[in-house]
Amino acid sequence: MNRQSVPPQDFDGLSIDLGRVAHTVTKALDYVGVDDKSHGRRVGLMCHRIAHFLGWDRQTRHFMMIAGMIHDCGVSSTATHQKLIDELEWEGADDHCRRGAAFAQGFAPFAPYATVIRHHHARWAMLPQSLDERTRECANLVFLADRFDVVRATYLQNHRNHQVLRARDTLLATLAPHVGTLFSPHLFEALAQAMRRDSFWIELEDEFLDAAIFETLGHWDHCLRLGFDDIIALGEMISHIVDAKSPFTHYHSLRVADLVHTLTERLGFDPKRRQMLRMAALLHDVGKLRTPDEILEKPGALSDDEHDVMLRHPLDTKIVLSALFPDTPIARWAAHHHEKLNGTGYPFGWHGEHIDSETRLLTLCDIFQALCQMRPYRGRLSVDQVIAIMDKMCLSGELDPEFFQLVRVHQDELYLVAIREG
Repeated sequence: MNRQSVPPQDFDGLSIDLGRVAHTVTKALDYVGVDDKSHGRRVGLMCHRIAHFLGWDRQTRHFMMIAGMIHDCGVSSTATHQKLIDELEWEGADDHCRRGAAFAQGFAPFAPYATVIRHHHARWAMLPQSLDERTRECANLVFLADRFDVVRATYLQNHRNHQVLRARDTLLATLAPHVGTLFSPHLFEALAQAMRRDSFWIELEDEFLDAAIFETLGHWDHCLRLGFDDIIALGEMISHIVDAKSPFTHYHSLRVADLVHTLTERLGFDPKRRQMLRMAALLHDVGKLRTPDEILEKPGALSDDEHDVMLRHPLDTKIVLSALFPDTPIARWAAHHHEKLNGTGYPFGWHGEHIDSETRLLTLCDIFQALCQMRPYRGRLSVDQVIAIMDKMCLSGELDPEFFQLVRVHQDELYLVAIREG
């Protein structure tokens, strides 16, 4: 049995391009749309293009692209997403603005965008006068691009992409009655100019969208060197977004990471290996952002169709983490956390010889915490009940027996870690 993993690489620091990190985070956030996977990226690109017609400098244009891309970082729920695309204004919209601003503040490179995120659903006429004029414009520009993308997406539900070119005036007219109240007249006029270019519309199509974004980002050098604390803050920010998706998953990712951190110390893992595995634990469920709320919160057994939807989240996780942490095993560990040693896991159905130590440990911690946590179909289990269930799984060959024995020895301590909130 091969339980050796790839030697961990240097994780003391990480050089990142802020635009590419924002793009990757946005792709994860766009999963929440389920069928509409590109809203955040389209809003970011539109913000940049409109800012060009406003005559804003390059640095501000790129600021707007990132602000537009991550504006919905407070949206984890598919129900909330549906409200935001069904209604021009929604009474509950301010909640996700508050959450998003708090999440952005938690990761220092995103903190400058927090104020714009906080106010991106505020009416132009009601934006706080305490904000400086440029911040008010930036927040309202995100609101304008966000709502215009909803108008565009609604039109395309019944039309082909190329037909939007002939409908541009009609779509713009949909928002015209709200100029001066919801939207700044100055910003609306810049949108009217920007949309005259055919490229404005064509670049928003999925076939061209990412290429347009990366070409634009290529004219902006904003590489940062993140220390370990910053990297963990990024992971925690994303994990908060994931865990906020359902009241039944609150703190799940954080507690799995805490369990991993506790056990790797007991096992004597070296610091870098522990750090990377903790990051994998924090982000192991990022792919669940695409899973509809009604499946995660279903009070009974999943149907075959619902089960098949669940099967994809590890690979969605792998796509996101491969982009965020290339040349590390983080994405692999996270993507394999539903594999079982006897081959009954998913999505690959690996057997023991293909599953390394880190993945075995992460799997064990994920199961332990999930059993300790309240779920829609049951209450919280006692530690004895949890161990009894996992004991059967171990006997059937699903879990690593050595790691499970360590959990059994420290079960009371680990249970307190798993159920901690806040």
